[in-house]
Amino acid sequence: MYTQHNTTQHPFEKFRQCGGFEKTNFGRKFRDHFMAGNHPLKDMFDRKINNYKPVNIIESDGHFTVQLFAAGLKKELFKVAIKDQVLTISYTQDDESTDSHIVYQEFYEGSFERRFQLTDKVFDDQVSAMYENGVLTVVLPKNPDKNKPEQNVDIH
Repeated sequence: MYTQHNTTQHPFEKFRQCGGFEKTNFGRKFRDHFMAGNHPLKDMFDRKINNYKPVNIIESDGHFTVQLFAAGLKKELFKVAIKDQVLTISYTQDDESTDSHIVYQEFYEGSFERRFQLTDKVFDDQVSAMYENGVLTVVLPKNPDKNKPEQNVDIH
């Protein structure tokens, strides 16, 4: 199973994979200049960067499990779909605006999407999902015909 990140949802993903954009000297200067105060880019980048949902992918004998950390979200707004061997987990936030003035914000409620490239090792028609305690868990059963154990070959 391979992961695909939707870069339209997370513009600095390549930097994050290299150790963290925010931890570099350039990243700190960029943040201090463009993300401070009422700069027009602040809201756009903050929402996209901070709305990235982390996942764990676990392999066991009979299945793969994808755990997506998404605390505080509504179960009915999630969509889990498979098309052309791509698992897509998306969340569409209601357009509810609050009248409160947020002084400091680190938690953003908003839409997001994560994609994972599947292989023929998965029965994509037997996938199940549940959302509990802030974690969306997607179980992907393995196809035993495609998941044969390693076979040692005798050398003569």
